Amino acid sequence: MRRVRARGPTTRGRARLASASPCRIASGTVVLARPSLQLATIVVLAALVFLSGVATQPLDGDPAMYATIAKTIAHTGEWLHLTFNGEPYLNKPPLHFWLNALVFRALGPSTFTACLLPGLLGVVDAVLLYLVCRLTLAGWESAFAAALVYLTTPEVLHWGRGVHLETLVTAWVLVGIAAAYRSVAQPAAVLALGVACLGGGLSKGPQGLFPAAVALALWAREGILRPRLLSPWTVLAASLVLAGGGAWVWVRVAEGSGFAGAYFGGQIEKTLLEGGELQRGPLWYLGKLVRSHWPWLPVTAVGLVLLARDWRASLGARLWLVYAAVVMLVISLAVGKKSRYLFQLYPALSVAAGVALQAATRRFPRLPALLVACASAAAILVAALGGERVSAEQAAHTRDAIEIAAALPPARPIWITRAVQYAEPQLGKIVGFYARPLLRTCRAECEEEGRPGAVVIARAGEAERVAVRHGGEIVRRNPSLAVVVLPGGPIGKVEGRAAPPPHSR
Repeated sequence: MRRVRARGPTTRGRARLASASPCRIASGTVVLARPSLQLATIVVLAALVFLSGVATQPLDGDPAMYATIAKTIAHTGEWLHLTFNGEPYLNKPPLHFWLNALVFRALGPSTFTACLLPGLLGVVDAVLLYLVCRLTLAGWESAFAAALVYLTTPEVLHWGRGVHLETLVTAWVLVGIAAAYRSVAQPAAVLALGVACLGGGLSKGPQGLFPAAVALALWAREGILRPRLLSPWTVLAASLVLAGGGAWVWVRVAEGSGFAGAYFGGQIEKTLLEGGELQRGPLWYLGKLVRSHWPWLPVTAVGLVLLARDWRASLGARLWLVYAAVVMLVISLAVGKKSRYLFQLYPALSVAAGVALQAATRRFPRLPALLVACASAAAILVAALGGERVSAEQAAHTRDAIEIAAALPPARPIWITRAVQYAEPQLGKIVGFYARPLLRTCRAECEEEGRPGAVVIARAGEAERVAVRHGGEIVRRNPSLAVVVLPGGPIGKVEGRAAPPPHSR
C-alpha cells in the first residue's frame, strides 16, 4: 500500500500564520477587528446608554432650568441676553442654550427634546474618544476598549444622560486634544485647537481651555514652545478665541445686568478660591474616584502605569498623561469641588483602561468580544431601567409643580413669587419649563408687579398673604403651590376648580 505523506502548510500559509496575532486567530475577535464594525458597535451602545429612557422622568433642578432658558430663547428670539423666568441668567456661557433652542424650534419643547441634544453629544463623545485614541496610540484594541469603558463608567452615565452641559464641553475638549497632538508636527493644527477652545469656552467656560494647557506642555516637552507660540497659526487661533469669547463677554457686560461680577466673581473666583458650601480638601477627588470609579479603577491604575512606561517613546502616552495631570491638578487646586467636574477626566481614565485591556488581549484574545457582551448587557440594563430614581418627597414636589404648570392659561401674564423661584426646592425651574406661557419673577410676593388680571404662582404657605394683599382668589392649590388670580384684566381661565381653604384639605 502506498503511504500518503502529510503535507504541511505552504510557504505563503506559514507566513500568514506567523503574522497572525492571537486576536485574529480567536473566533469572534476577527470580525471585531473591522473599524466599521467597531464604530457601529460604539454608536449603537452609546445611543442606548445616552438616549434610552431619558424622558421617563420629568425634568427638575438644574436640567429643568437649562431647558427653560433654551425654551425662552426659542420663544422670544432673544439669543444674546439669557433669562430664566424673566431674570437675567449669568452663570453659564450660551452655546448649550443656543443649540437646545434650535432643537426646540424644530421639534418643540418637551422632556425628550430637551434631553435629545446632550444625548446625541454623548454618542459623539464616545466616537471621538475612539477616533482620538486611534490617532494617538497604536492598536485598535486600546481605542475600542477605551470607548467601551467610557460607556460603562457610572459617572459618565449619570452626567451624560439628561440635560447637562458635560457632553457638549467634552466633545470640544476631545477635538482640542486631537489638535494638540497634531500641532506637535503640524503648526496649522493650532487653528483647530483655537476653534476647540472657543467652542469649549462658550460651552462651559474655563474647562474648555484644558486642550490649550496640554498643547503648551507638549510643546515645552518637545522643545518647540517658542516657535509654536510665535507661529502665525497660533496668533490666528488666539485672535479667534479672544474675538469670539470677548464679543460674548462684551455683550453681557454692556447689558448692565452685573454679568462680570456674577460670572467672573460669583462663579469662577468663588469656585477657585472660596468654595462656599462646596469647600473640600485637595484629595477629595481621589476619594471620589476610589468610591465611584468601579469596576474600572484597578484596570485604569494598571493602564496609567503602562502609559508612564511609554512616556519617552510615545507622544500619545505623553498626551494622555499630561491631559489627565492638567485636569486633576486644576480641579484639585480649586477650593470648590463638585463631582461633575471630574467628567473631563474620564476620557483619559478610559484610555488608560483601554491600554491595560489591550495588553490583556495578548493573553486572552477573546477579551474584546467579552467586553462587547458586557457593555451590551449594561446598555440594555440602562435602557430597561429608564430615568434615575428620585425620593418620594422630590417626586411629590415635581408632580405638584407640573400640575400647576398644566393649569396656567396661555393668554394671561404669569408671575411667580421670589420664594417659588429661589427657595428650596426651587419649583420655579419645573413650572417654568412645563408651563405653556413664559413666567416672570417678582421681587418678593408680587407687591409691585401684581397687575389686574395677572396670575401669581405662590408657595402654599404664602398663597393666603398674596391673595389678601391683591384682593385675588386662590383658584387652585396643592401641597406645594397655589395659583392666585388677581381681579380685572383680560379673560383667561385657570383650569381646575377653586381651591378650598387650607384647613379643609
